Amino acid sequence: MPARLGIIPDRYARPLFSGLLELRDTVIELVQDTPTRLAIQLRQAQLDGAFLSPIDYAKNYSHYHIVPDIGAVSEGESGAALLLFRENMQTMKTLAVDPNSSSEIVLAHLILAEKYDIMPTLVPFEGSSEEGLKRADAVVAVGDTALRLKTHTNKLDLVDEWKDISDMPFVHGIWVVRNDSLSDSVVAKIAESRDKGPNSMGEASPGYDDLSISQFRYDLDEEAVDAMNEFFRMAYYHGILKDIPEVKFYESNDRDILSGNPSPN
Repeated sequence: MPARLGIIPDRYARPLFSGLLELRDTVIELVQDTPTRLAIQLRQAQLDGAFLSPIDYAKNYSHYHIVPDIGAVSEGESGAALLLFRENMQTMKTLAVDPNSSSEIVLAHLILAEKYDIMPTLVPFEGSSEEGLKRADAVVAVGDTALRLKTHTNKLDLVDEWKDISDMPFVHGIWVVRNDSLSDSVVAKIAESRDKGPNSMGEASPGYDDLSISQFRYDLDEEAVDAMNEFFRMAYYHGILKDIPEVKFYESNDRDILSGNPSPN
């Protein structure tokens, strides 16, 4: 039976999925949905692994492991997570949020509380950012929606604001697998899929030249892990997480298999 893996539709994450798309319907079955909905399916064992936001990992981390070395990370004005304001807004009392964007909701909360001493009332909604601005003073825009609105005048780039308060990049998503649900070879395929996308120098591979590749990297290095841990600590401090989750990486019995160099036997 093929392993069931969950992926998201947003363009910034596509470079991580290229190799998996080539394998679907053979050793892998792919399910595309939002990170939060994928998190529910993973928690209910309907998926073996999924590309989740850090917050969705944190909520059930005792049952999961993170595939090492790969993730979607940006820094500065990446345009992948924005806070859009109503024109001529004076005071932000309400903030429209899509419940499917859990990490970005937490990111907005941390930035508004830490940097601006603002605690707006959250207004859950699903729809366009324009609809969100009809319901609240501001709205969180994420992924493809945010990239489409990068030229919006009244906005804050949440990743850039995170850099300002933490001096760290922001981790948008990571590959998470259920404990003991996948073979080493399938986890290796997940890791290898990154090599089909942009290379480690941030250069675009064919088909990805419409992305702001220079603002994204796809390696979960030590700096990115430290940034994720800081994000967890701040979320715990603000009462969003009930504890500080352990960042647990998948460990193969074959030390080389995740690097694409399995041992001869």
